[in-house]
Amino acid sequence: MAVLALLALASRLDAAPDSASDAFSWSGFALARGTSGPDTAPFQERGLSAQVQLGVDWRPSVFFGTHVHLLARDDDGRAKRGRAGVVEAYAEWNVHRAQSRLRILGGAFFLPSSRENIDELWATPYTITSSALNTWLGEELRPIGVDAAYTWRRSLTIGGTVFRGNDTFGGLPADRGWVLGDRWTVLGEHVPADAEYYTSVSAETDHRLGWSARARWNNDHANVQLTRIDNRGDALEHGELLNWETPFTIAGADYTLGDWNFAGEYGWGTTTVEFSQLRFPSTIDAGYVLVSRRFASSRASLRADDFRVRTVRTRAITAAWFWMPPGKVRLGVEATVAGGKRRAMAEVRYRFSAH
Repeated sequence: MAVLALLALASRLDAAPDSASDAFSWSGFALARGTSGPDTAPFQERGLSAQVQLGVDWRPSVFFGTHVHLLARDDDGRAKRGRAGVVEAYAEWNVHRAQSRLRILGGAFFLPSSRENIDELWATPYTITSSALNTWLGEELRPIGVDAAYTWRRSLTIGGTVFRGNDTFGGLPADRGWVLGDRWTVLGEHVPADAEYYTSVSAETDHRLGWSARARWNNDHANVQLTRIDNRGDALEHGELLNWETPFTIAGADYTLGDWNFAGEYGWGTTTVEFSQLRFPSTIDAGYVLVSRRFASSRASLRADDFRVRTVRTRAITAAWFWMPPGKVRLGVEATVAGGKRRAMAEVRYRFSAH
């Protein structure tokens, strides 16, 4: 029902007249997907599934705007309050001076660290599912706070974030294991980490602020970025939520050469939990390299993943192909081999937008 409701809203917005306020715009997609293979880590789903994602923006000036990212799906993934909700909701302020810019966000948002999930609504244009690293960030990190970034001469950016929530950040790779998917957690949702505990991007249980800092250099063809995240979790049990203390670093880069795209990221850190005044740290790291080629009406991509928790390391290869005929429909297939397991996907995606 949530999928149908959001799809109906998207249809009404898509058919709305262009005479609506120029300050408002919306865009999104609806998809139907078939998956064959196991639904245990590092895979996440099987069978038929559907979802709708919608972004609504209000930008009355070049200095100020707001954004809301909504999602509805037919499968809650055994989570609580996971079928529909808000993925992001923030206000944005921009101050421009010559070739420099100060940008301030306030609300709930994705950190701008990914070199893979670069499309609207934090989607990837290269594959159906994201790398293990960005799947985890989409599931378990959603800063709720303030982010400030200063870009000097359009090439060097320094940014910092102070946030609440995300106290359980680190629980999924340590308890459940890394996965390759695209299931973004909504605000208020509780996602199962194991048979007993859940994780949440929005719950605030230890009353500690987390932080992140980043630096990026870019030109017309390339980006290089280093990001540091520390949720400053108290690593204690709070009812069905289990907090983890997770300092984590991500290095990433991408390069575009004509119709070719190259991207890669590597993240590493330690996540720690505490029981009976004893601390149990787990080393976690994940990375990928990706190459993609755009053709006249299609795209082919190949991604290699490597991810580890404690002493268990897994490698995966993903190949994807999209056909994008004129219009609003995209057809895609994807095949992944990971740790001796295999998964195949086919997807139909319909895009909509109005400005």
